[in-house]
Amino acid sequence: MKYGMPTLVEFNNILDNVNFAKENNLDFIELNMDLPYCFNIKENVLLNYDIEFTMHISEKLNIAELNDNFRKLYLKETIRQIEIGINNNIKIYNLHIDSGIYFTLPNQKFFLNEKYIDIYKNNLDKSCKELNKLAKHYNIEINFENTKIQSFTKVAVDVISKYKSLGFTLDIGHNEKNKNKAYPLFINTGKIRHIHMHDYDGTSDHLALGTGIIDFSKYNNILKNNYIVIEVKESNDLLESINYINL
Repeated sequence: MKYGMPTLVEFNNILDNVNFAKENNLDFIELNMDLPYCFNIKENVLLNYDIEFTMHISEKLNIAELNDNFRKLYLKETIRQIEIGINNNIKIYNLHIDSGIYFTLPNQKFFLNEKYIDIYKNNLDKSCKELNKLAKHYNIEINFENTKIQSFTKVAVDVISKYKSLGFTLDIGHNEKNKNKAYPLFINTGKIRHIHMHDYDGTSDHLALGTGIIDFSKYNNILKNNYIVIEVKESNDLLESINYINL
């Protein structure tokens, strides 16, 4: 297994993240493409840092958007970001499974993806087909992460899992916060290829490892031989997490 860190908002450039990762024996850094210093990385620049990188695609990019005009724009930007990674020899990419737009009714959130499930499924499939073609051509992995699990998430998992070069990022903290709804869906596909690991205390997630209530040992079967991002948000929490796993 390999342990990595996310790019941290407290740092102002990639080099600060690299220095922290190397000082603390981490194997890789997950670039966050919502940070301005990650927007337009030039070809081969990351190879100079002598550490591995993965990439978290911008959270804004919903490639299953019901409005097909928006979907095409989001997919185009997703591919542009992935191409930045390809030009820097990045092999692993992460996208959110987006819940989409909802209406707030008096007694519930009403998700448009649920009402228009056929459009949702068709649009996601069109995007996945293009991403799979890209991934196959460049021998990369594109993985979809659980955030909140909705009624239509099973449809998304079924669409994604049929494409050979597409897989899943299991976010353990999100999974625990959502009452273990993602893990059974993902494990049945046999395509969990990437892990986000952070603790959860019953209220908040993205906590330092060992400070919450998660029994990480129950995930040992998927932690082995995997890329694991210790997905906390501050360097102090990263240090506490690194000590917890005895790196």
